[in-house]
Amino acid sequence: MDSWKNLAIAAMVLSSTQAIAAENNNPFQGALMITTIVPAVIISAPTAITSEIPEYFKSAKTDALAFIGSDGEIRGAQFEQASRHYRLRSRAPLMSDMQLAKAIAATY
Repeated sequence: MDSWKNLAIAAMVLSSTQAIAAENNNPFQGALMITTIVPAVIISAPTAITSEIPEYFKSAKTDALAFIGSDGEIRGAQFEQASRHYRLRSRAPLMSDMQLAKAIAATY
């Protein structure tokens, strides 16, 4: 049984395609990459980072509505987590919990 496994592995290794690195010394291709790919990466990175924030606060919308409706008496777990996330990540001046709840409810 082990000899069949060894034979199968050897056949897979011998029949697989090789990955070859492309080494282009063409200066036009290097300049093209710098002028097209690098700006796209620079622009897309902040967009990807900020697009996660609405997903984080979406789950807190129902808790934020309960917080607003109870005049601050009901603090759900999702709203509490969103509030902590906001307090840790944002700079001063920070919104009050009621302002944050209204912003979450209105935006998401």
